[in-house]
Amino acid sequence: MSCFFLTSCRYEEPPITHITNPDFFTTWVFTEEEAVCSQGSTYPSRSQEEHIELKTLINSSYEYTVNGELVQKGTFIALSEKITFSPPIFPNSIDINSTYVLTGPNLVITTTELLNSGSTETCTVKRKYSRKR
Repeated sequence: MSCFFLTSCRYEEPPITHITNPDFFTTWVFTEEEAVCSQGSTYPSRSQEEHIELKTLINSSYEYTVNGELVQKGTFIALSEKITFSPPIFPNSIDINSTYVLTGPNLVITTTELLNSGSTETCTVKRKYSRKR
């Protein structure tokens, strides 16, 4: 009787599902960046004069362009609120997973990155993208 009780009350993790929201698959235009660094340094943010686009395609591939030039392309996996780009879009990222939030016409991707390639200081960087019109 006690075996039945132990096995019937077992907790199971909910399955992880890939993103299926059709609003996610579009061209995103970079609008702003916000960074907080662990030792108070200023993060070297992207110039607002650069035109940056991230295109996320239904076949789980992406294209990342700066001023119309293809800088990176590859694949991504989006599970729950985590997203992994392969190869990575953000070169100083210290975690292969970034978090993302899709809110209406905006996509916010948050990464943990080194301040620069030779630094040990980390920064939490939020990049906001808007749906291309």
